[in-house]
Amino acid sequence: MPATKLPPILIPALQKTPAKNLRTKTTINLQGLFKPTATTNGNDIPEAIVESIVNQPVRVENLSVAWNEFAEQRTNQAAEYQILKREFQFDHPVIEVLLTNPVEETLLENFQHEFIQFLRERLKNSELTIHASVREATGKKVIYTSKEKFEHLAEKNPYLIELKDRLGLDWDF
Repeated sequence: MPATKLPPILIPALQKTPAKNLRTKTTINLQGLFKPTATTNGNDIPEAIVESIVNQPVRVENLSVAWNEFAEQRTNQAAEYQILKREFQFDHPVIEVLLTNPVEETLLENFQHEFIQFLRERLKNSELTIHASVREATGKKVIYTSKEKFEHLAEKNPYLIELKDRLGLDWDF
C-alpha cells in the first residue's frame, strides 16, 4: 500500500500560562504599610483602635474571679501559684501584689506580662497594671536559747529580773 499523505491537522496554538507556584508565600507585603486603610474618627486614630481603647470599669469581685482563674491555670508551677494566692490591693488601675522577698519579685516578673494580658482581656480594661511591693514578713521571732526565753518572759513580767537577782540565779539552767 502506498503511503498516503494526510492533510495536516490544524492544532490551535497553545497559550502558555504561567506555572502556578505551589509554595505558600512567606514574605510580608510592605506596599500598603504607610497607606491609611482604616477609617478614622477625625483624630487620626483608626476607629478599630478607638473601639479597643474603651475600658469597662473594674470591680474588685470581678478582679478576684479573674485572678483566681489565672491562678488555677498555674497549679502545675508551684512557686507561681503561691504568689498568685497571696493577697493583693486594688486601686484602679494599679494592682499591688504584696510579696515577702525579692526572689518572689523575680518570679512574678517572669509571668507578669502574660498575667496582665489575661486580666486586661478578661476584664476588658487596657489600663490595668501590676506593681509588686516587697515587705518583710511580720512573724514572731522564734525563741531558741535559755537566755532568749528568759528575756521574753522578763518583757512580759519585769519582776523576774528582780527575782533572779535576789535569788542569785542565772538564766543558764
